Amino acid sequence: MALAAEMPMPPLTVEWLTTRTFDFRAEPKGQTISDRLVFHPNGFIVGYNHPNEAYWDLDGNDVLIIDLQGMTTCRLSFIANSGGTPCLAGNFISPWDNYATTATRHILTPNSSDLHTHIQSFDLFDTLVARRCFGPLEIFRRVEEKSGVANFAARRHLVEMSMFGRRNYGLDDIYDLLIQEKTLTNSQAKMVKLMELDEEWDNLFPMRQVTAFVNPDDIIISDMYLPQSFVERIVREKCGLNNKVYLSNYGKHHRIIWPSIKQEYKLRVHYGDNQNADIKGAAEFGIPATYVSLSKWDRTEEILHEASLGPYAHALRETRLQTFHRNAQVRNALQAQISINIPLMLLGTFWLRHQAEMFGATRIMAAARDCNLLIHLLSSTHFARHGLPPADYVRMSRTLCYSDTPEFEAYFRSKLGERTLLVDFVGTGRSMKTFVERTGLQDKIMPCLLVGDDVAPEARVLQTMIHRDYYKCRMYLEALNASLDGSAVLARVNNHLVSVEQQPNEFSDFMKVIITEMRANFFRFLPSLDRFAPPKAPVPLDKLLTAAEAIADLFPAHMLKMHYLGEEQRRNMRRGVAAQAAAE
Repeated sequence: MALAAEMPMPPLTVEWLTTRTFDFRAEPKGQTISDRLVFHPNGFIVGYNHPNEAYWDLDGNDVLIIDLQGMTTCRLSFIANSGGTPCLAGNFISPWDNYATTATRHILTPNSSDLHTHIQSFDLFDTLVARRCFGPLEIFRRVEEKSGVANFAARRHLVEMSMFGRRNYGLDDIYDLLIQEKTLTNSQAKMVKLMELDEEWDNLFPMRQVTAFVNPDDIIISDMYLPQSFVERIVREKCGLNNKVYLSNYGKHHRIIWPSIKQEYKLRVHYGDNQNADIKGAAEFGIPATYVSLSKWDRTEEILHEASLGPYAHALRETRLQTFHRNAQVRNALQAQISINIPLMLLGTFWLRHQAEMFGATRIMAAARDCNLLIHLLSSTHFARHGLPPADYVRMSRTLCYSDTPEFEAYFRSKLGERTLLVDFVGTGRSMKTFVERTGLQDKIMPCLLVGDDVAPEARVLQTMIHRDYYKCRMYLEALNASLDGSAVLARVNNHLVSVEQQPNEFSDFMKVIITEMRANFFRFLPSLDRFAPPKAPVPLDKLLTAAEAIADLFPAHMLKMHYLGEEQRRNMRRGVAAQAAAE
């Protein structure tokens, strides 16, 4: 297609992008890839689905097309076609060639479709909100425990099932039957019904990855027995949405709601978690449907359940479902932190409990900077209740470990207990081992690594939870535990007291944004540990090690989505090697 000479173009704005449907074409082949591409206001590409074109963002007068890894695969700028219509065009940046720019041109041309005006519909429970306790039956069990009404949970469930599919019913109808069968008295029914609503409310939280898809004109369709006003309050106060709610018992289940919905709205897609009511039901009426399975246990959470650490799986699930960031690279880092980093911290903390008992340790020293998050688990009240010794954060580095100065040795020794675990999250252990041996502290200190290098001989000698290759795993773990502090470079006396000085933080501005978001997400997770007690007895060591290996085996899939963090850590490593060479 011949392109017209330069002509004035409209401003490239979010409004311009999101109020059009585009043809997506590749040149020079002239192949039309899609005629349904729509820019969602929250940064998603919808109507057309491909891993290379998953998200978008504005960068000045350009549109960045972004893949699932968070990397730019095309930078689109305004051009005009032969008819003078403003189009967007740019060269494809190939993920299969290390993101090299190719000769293939991607061209987006506005078309006459009104697909961008079509609304979306959403299920509510396990789609926009999830229960902290996972399922509704657990709500009934908790109400039984708190109310003291024997056998309430079983009767509450059976009474509802006796009506399900046979008649329309609401919460009041359920409790009327519980009164009729004498499970509850009238006064008990009033009390317990309020307790059920209260328990339901306290357990609900928003699924941020899905609520981010909701536009102001979208609708919510729920098959639910709860009162309409209660459901609308959930939408407003839990999800932060003001969308119209369609509530019935069987509207989706019996397919009776879709004809009226189609008559009133043009639907682009329906989102839901029920394969029958949401997916098959919508499809029978020609409505594309997207299955939402996020509320189910993911593999990380299953691994924790298998290690008899169910409450921690619940806490991680809640954090996972409430985590969302518009920037795909930040979002991928947060997901890796939740699925890999925090679970390894948890397992490592339980593992250190075993090491402390074996060594007779009265104190734990967590080494900077990789332990800048781990220290908050080690020093938490939660793990103190599990029998973990007190923990402190020690500012140390390779530079200081090899410096052989009385100032740093004084600083270090002042933090020791009678017997101490010296912990690093990830590394070879070489500098720790060298320092401990040089200072003659082998009898007082046991160096430990949560993730040790699988080649370095020191990591094979030290107490190490698991071993992993540096470039395949460890480097990315270091990135996930990156700190906003600079590296410790000097111990000096200031007015009679030793302090450790740090160099300026070496990371890029965007990496600092990622670090800030990862820290914030960790501190959103941490208070969830206050909702339950730790195990009374040490978790069996074989279960911990099996779980840690299984979690680490999930890393390769996340590494594909952590390209930026990997590159940043490589640059950081090269700077460190250069600085060490200069010092020598």
